[in-house]
Amino acid sequence: MEFLLNFPKNIVFGEDTVKKLGDYVMGYGKSCIMVTGSTSLVKSGTMGIIEESLSDKGITCKAIYNVKGEPDCTMVDEVRELAKSKATDFIIGAGGGSPLDIAKAAAGLHGQELPTSDYLNKEPYEYKGIPFIAIPTTAGTGSEITNNSVLHNPVTGNKVSLAHPDFQSKVAIVDPTLTYNMPASITAYTGMDALTHAIESYTSIAANPITSTLAEKAIELIMSSLERAVKNGKDVAARRDMAMGSMVAALAFAQTGVGVAHAISHPLGAIFDIPHGILNSILLPEAIDFNNESCPLKYKRIEELIGINEKLSNYIRKMIQGMPIPQNLTEAGYKKGREDEILEMTFQSRSLYKNPRKVEEKDVVGILARCI
Repeated sequence: MEFLLNFPKNIVFGEDTVKKLGDYVMGYGKSCIMVTGSTSLVKSGTMGIIEESLSDKGITCKAIYNVKGEPDCTMVDEVRELAKSKATDFIIGAGGGSPLDIAKAAAGLHGQELPTSDYLNKEPYEYKGIPFIAIPTTAGTGSEITNNSVLHNPVTGNKVSLAHPDFQSKVAIVDPTLTYNMPASITAYTGMDALTHAIESYTSIAANPITSTLAEKAIELIMSSLERAVKNGKDVAARRDMAMGSMVAALAFAQTGVGVAHAISHPLGAIFDIPHGILNSILLPEAIDFNNESCPLKYKRIEELIGINEKLSNYIRKMIQGMPIPQNLTEAGYKKGREDEILEMTFQSRSLYKNPRKVEEKDVVGILARCI
């Protein structure tokens, strides 16, 4: 058996660790720019904490770029140009998956000459980037751990991956307190995204003993805390376990890749502008049923881990029914008539390469039909 593990340089986990940001990044230079999402970081006071921690170490944050909507190549190009004009030493991404993916891509492509879209799904190229620092404020995407950004390509209309082994964060600050103010709906669908990462990593054909151990732990953490966090956002233990579970799931799937649920969710998100976590929550049970003939013992092991006496897919369906998120694709915003585009984009996804069962067009059509 042979496998390669590629993890971020430093992962800092714990309550209020964001206050120590300056301590962990001071070796990367004196000038940074920050990529964030909405105004929630300002309203919560987190932005002030970040800026104070940097300032205390003599680091200036020369610009703040606010991401609006799904991350795309144009946004990355704008941040790349901003970083170049401001003589930036490193880039911080603070927020959910969108700002983290934009910051990661902009930092990774710093020093490159071509537009961002030219690097999508390319073979590894010479890395010239600057450090990427990650501060997630949701428990779900795992972008603080992975070496890729999932971006909307305005030319093709698809969501595809921009990846390089050196894209991973130099410092990831995983502070559960930053998730305390997440609304129940966002808690639910980002948490389901993390669960999908863990389960698809566990069943990936690229899984190894280390990733399987990580995935099992992530599944245990998420399944024991997600519903509690959705029902009571102030449940500190549930928030901590969700932050940990999301991070550990990312440590696993960053090595193994994911599967058919992700392969289908990316084009659906690109075409219908549906949040990625919502799509994964709807697709995951069907993906489990589809893959069951190829890896039944793995799903049985998950059932044992979480202590249930029914099929995993059915248990997850019931769990989702108690969450404040769409229950099917139609509720989420899916409209019939673009199936050919969905199929074409699905089979462009690298996620299918690691799925435990070979996927054909009729299989995708069937999964979609059962999710509508």
